[in-house]
Amino acid sequence: MNDVDRLLAQCSWLAEDISVGGPPEQHRPVKLPGLPAFSRLLSTATTTPVRIDGVGHELLAWGPAAARRGWLCRSPEPDDNGAEVPETLRSVWTATGGIVGHFGEPTSPWWWINCDAVLTREAAGSGVDGVFAAYRWMWTDEGLEVPVKSEDFVVVATEANGNLTLAHRRTGEIIWFAPDHAESGVSVLPGCPEYTLYTFDAAPDLPSWVEAGATQWGS
Repeated sequence: MNDVDRLLAQCSWLAEDISVGGPPEQHRPVKLPGLPAFSRLLSTATTTPVRIDGVGHELLAWGPAAARRGWLCRSPEPDDNGAEVPETLRSVWTATGGIVGHFGEPTSPWWWINCDAVLTREAAGSGVDGVFAAYRWMWTDEGLEVPVKSEDFVVVATEANGNLTLAHRRTGEIIWFAPDHAESGVSVLPGCPEYTLYTFDAAPDLPSWVEAGATQWGS
């Protein structure tokens, strides 16, 4: 079974839309500042070029056949839109367009498992004003105001249940908007009620969040 077959075994809905553009090859060396684990994971992967609905992607995979796992990623593109995003995110985009699917899972649970887009330009381009406005009642019912400005944050991960991971555009601070969750290892952001905004106890900023995910997927 090759890596594309492994992906389709877990993501069968892609079968009619995917085409393979060539044989798997060793990924080019990657060295992103402040992201050694993420760089190492990409550098040690094999990459298979594929197209989904005619759009170029890379299927990155690593590990032995019995424990193979991988990411379906957008192809990297030059960042020329001028948007204000954390430098870490801009650096990631030089190596990958972000994760939109996966096969296999790390042995330790991690929030990326439930995500349908991680570190993609599409996610970063989606606004959060409407989301905060729709849930503002959760603060007002407690006599509180939302303690952050939505325009200061960019989306770095989306989940099918509507949860969003956000990074501050200038500082890289990570917060998690999670009306639907049962996770441990998170703390309610000061000034917020339960099931609104959280911080990750072990990943306070975007570099540590990316590194934690890469370490778990590569272990």
